[in-house]
Order: sequence, then C-alpha cells, then structure tokens
Amino acid sequence: MEKSESANQPGLLPNFCAVGNVFMLAILVELLAVVLALAPGDRNTFWEQLAMTSMFAQWLALLNAALLCIWRQRLNALPVVRGLVLTFILLMFTTLILSYAVIIIGRMVGFYAFAAPDWLQFFYLRNLATGAVVYAVVLRYFYIQHQWQLQIRAQSHAQIQALKARIRPHFLFNSMNTIASLISIDAGKAERAVEDLAELFRASLREKTEHSLEEEFALTRSYLDIEKLRLGERLQVDWQQAADLPLDMEIPGLCLQPLVENAIYHGVEPMAEGGLIGIAAQIEIYRLCLVVTNPTNASGRMKAHKSNHMAQDNIRQRLALMYGADAAFESRQDAGHYSVTIKIPLVTHQP
Repeated sequence: MEKSESANQPGLLPNFCAVGNVFMLAILVELLAVVLALAPGDRNTFWEQLAMTSMFAQWLALLNAALLCIWRQRLNALPVVRGLVLTFILLMFTTLILSYAVIIIGRMVGFYAFAAPDWLQFFYLRNLATGAVVYAVVLRYFYIQHQWQLQIRAQSHAQIQALKARIRPHFLFNSMNTIASLISIDAGKAERAVEDLAELFRASLREKTEHSLEEEFALTRSYLDIEKLRLGERLQVDWQQAADLPLDMEIPGLCLQPLVENAIYHGVEPMAEGGLIGIAAQIEIYRLCLVVTNPTNASGRMKAHKSNHMAQDNIRQRLALMYGADAAFESRQDAGHYSVTIKIPLVTHQP
C-alpha cells in the first residue's frame, strides 16, 4: 500500500480535539446523567442527584476527552485490539483518580467528613462499574464504526480503480499516427511525444488513486503537447493558474486531464478553424477550483457523446467517493461555450 494511503486510514478513536465532538460528548453525558438521576425514582432528591451526577460525569467526560485528544494518535497507531484495551484501561484509571479526588475535595469542604468506609467503597465501585459499562458500549461503537469505515474505504478504492480503468484514451491511435509521421521529419519531437504518451498511460495504470496537483498539471501539459503536434494552430490554450495554489496537495489522479481531453475532442476537433481551450485553477472558499472551458458549434450546443458523459461521470463518482459532499462537479453550457468545474476541499476530511 502507498504511504500516503496508509497515512489516511481511519483511526479507531474519533478526534476529541474537535470542538464539535466535545460539544456532542457533553450533550450525551448530560442525557446519561439525567437517566442515572431518574433511576432511584425519588422525585424529592431528583434535582440533587442530577446536580451531583451531572457535575461528576461532565468533569470525567472532559478529562477523558482531553486525555484521548493527547493520546489519540498513539492509540490509533496500535493494533485495534491493543488500542481498545489500553483505551479502556486509561478511561478506567481516569475514573478511579477522579473518584478519589472527589472524596478528598469533599472531605476538605465537609461533604464526606463523616462518610462511612462502606459508603466510600460503594462510591468507588459504583463509579467504576458504571464507567466500565459505558466505556465498553462506547468502545464497541467505535470498533464497529472503525470496521465500517475500513470496509467503505476498501469498496471505494475498488470502485476508483474500476472507474480509472474506464478512462478512454481515444487519442491513442491519432497520437501513434502523429508520432509515426514525425519520426522522419523531427525525431526529437517524436521521442518527446512517445515519452509524454508513456507518462499518461503510466498515470492511468498506477495503483495509487491520488497524486499531487503539480503532477496532474504536468500530465495535462504532456497531453496538450501531444495534441498540439496533431492539431497545430487549430488548438489554442489559455492556462490561468493562480500564484497561491498548493501544488503539493493530494488530488484524485486524472481528474483534470480527461476534462481537457473531452474539451478538445468534443469542442475543438469538430471545428475546421479549431478553437481556444480555457484552463483555470484557483482557490475559492477553502476549495481548489478547476475550470475547463471549450467552444461549441454555431448553435451553441455540444453533442452529448456517450464517451463525454462517461468521462464526466467517472470523475464525478470519484470525487463523491473520496470527498463526499465536500467536493462539487458542475457543468454549464452557454451560447458558444461549454465549461466543467470541479471543486476539491483543501483539507481532506478525517474521521
């Protein structure tokens, strides 16, 4: 497995450093405190029980969240079973320490000054038993969620590989004919065209599903160089690239090049006079925005070739598999122009 892919594997424990997760934890703990306060069935002591239980449970939850925030990466790096056991031990130890601290502080302020040893023992056992049940249920949930995420990742990877295999290199035969005609005229250009063609097919057959934005740009330029040899002055390219682009960010492989390929095949090539392909790359609201524009015929309509939809559906499905609702794929047709826009989040969602 590629290094970057293994680094993106979902972890067993969620991110307790995130404010949203801590907020949800506080709400769930408060609901649990209400249930525990209702359990005795004495309405005269309900509010007192709720106040004491809620205060202890919230402090315990926040303390555990802080510890898991600190130790999350190390625990997630362990084998699943070992990580579960160590997490359970850590949570139980925190429960014991906080219970002891409550007794010490309570005695200092006079709450437990005359508490019997049997009651203190019951207090410890009750907290540990309740904590063990709750921790076991929560960790079981984390384990099931982790296995589900691994399964989804495996299915997504298989689907992405299948989708990549459907990428149609329709320009292969045209490129080979162009190379053959160049051999006797300009051997240097023919050699560079062969290298560009080999690089494109190497990228389409690569097991790794992602590569850097800079690599995608290089592949697209290699493809344009091949098509430039074939179409000559009929193909004009306007490449607009923002200066602040994170060229090292990971994006789905072959997400820009097929769009440029379609723009040439369905937009420029059918026109005797050729046309201008527009390629724009910029940052818009924490997302990478890539836009490919091509001309259409005089009626303003571009033929809906089956292969065109296949390539677009390919990229749309890959973006959905990798980023979910955080990514976007949009196509638009105006009078004389057809454009496709893809938006990729700058920060990959981590479970």
